[in-house]
Amino acid sequence: MTKAVRKTIRDIAIIILAGFIYYLINRFTGFGIPCAFRVATGLPCPSCGISHMFIHLASFDFQSAFYDNQFIFITWPFLMISVIYSIYEIEANRDFSKMNLIFLCVYATALLIFGVLRIIYSF
Repeated sequence: MTKAVRKTIRDIAIIILAGFIYYLINRFTGFGIPCAFRVATGLPCPSCGISHMFIHLASFDFQSAFYDNQFIFITWPFLMISVIYSIYEIEANRDFSKMNLIFLCVYATALLIFGVLRIIYSF
């Protein structure tokens, strides 16, 4: 196993551990990080509902998870693969692959469109 792969695995493990700790804090205390966009505008941002979505996924409540954020519910596995690959590229001191960069740009655009539609149609 190369040094870059080990560092990538370490970074992903740290992210997962931080997410699990946040889950436990949220689950047992009800404390969560509020959405700054929603606090400022009263409108949901494209990523509003992610914390609740993952909490529902951890409970295998897929219907509620889908309701929390439809776009991210459907696309998060693809995004995670891209993020993991990006972390690996950084750790290996490689340039971002063109295909991954295109995917992330298309994803960000689609997420913004979803956010606008979410505000207009209140879903």
